[in-house]
Amino acid sequence: MGLDLQAVQHLITALLNLAVALVTGASASRLWISRDASSWADARRQSVRKTALIGVVVALAANAVLLWLESAAMAEVPVTEAAGATWSMLTSTHLGLAWSIGMFGLAMATVGTCMRGDRNQVPALLTLASLAVFWYTRGMVSHAASEGDFSLPLLADWIHLGLISLWVGEVFLAGGVMLRATENMVTADRRARAAYVASLSSSATFALTGILATGLYASWRNLDGFENLVGNPYGNTLVAKLLLVGVAAMLGGINRFVVMPPWLTRESAGNAAPELLPMRFKRILWIEALVLLAVVVLAAWLASTSPPGE
Repeated sequence: MGLDLQAVQHLITALLNLAVALVTGASASRLWISRDASSWADARRQSVRKTALIGVVVALAANAVLLWLESAAMAEVPVTEAAGATWSMLTSTHLGLAWSIGMFGLAMATVGTCMRGDRNQVPALLTLASLAVFWYTRGMVSHAASEGDFSLPLLADWIHLGLISLWVGEVFLAGGVMLRATENMVTADRRARAAYVASLSSSATFALTGILATGLYASWRNLDGFENLVGNPYGNTLVAKLLLVGVAAMLGGINRFVVMPPWLTRESAGNAAPELLPMRFKRILWIEALVLLAVVVLAAWLASTSPPGE
């Protein structure tokens, strides 16, 4: 077969994870600005909703393609002839059950995303709750499910996936949508933007703390001891992922503790001369986003790589 099926599966998995992260970040952003009446918030509500719609459509398509590719790989048939294998996978396997539940979660996330309710928190909460269902089903078909569908490893993996989606998504949304240059901002707009940046910073710190805790637990469990951290494909990929997470965390820390405090103080007061968002913040944010994109790709490879001993 000319097609490297495993490589394509990895790429589609990365695309799925990134799309879900965008929907997560958009939903969190909708939640943060849902009660804000400023022109700045009004201008961003529609852009955030459109981004979430694109993300959820891509996620639905990628999830469907992924099932087809996994069915072809499991049945060892060409991709063009995988219809029967896909139906069998869907109706008679644990993976098919998990996929069906996850697809339902994505469908409900689509409903939440399509709901307008500009100053209503229900659409964002519905979307996030539905994505939580999807995250859990991804764990059901991963290494974390080796002790069952209702176990501590799977719970830790669920939290880990959700927090990574939140971190990656909110960073991409901030750089691409929420913090685009805005002219003629009045005091209310500047305060709204400052409140959003503060929420973004606090959320990223919370997510990173949980990611590190659950990631260390999963690494210790999957490696069966940290002596297996190098010298095997799983360990090598994990080390690369951890290093990139560390770089992204360092970049976020620079923004949170060095770049932002003086700017936030002035903007929150709203009585100083209008101030542009520091370009250094934007540059660091985009570098962080690119690093996190690499993390998403490595996570997709890691999910299909067997830990030592398996």
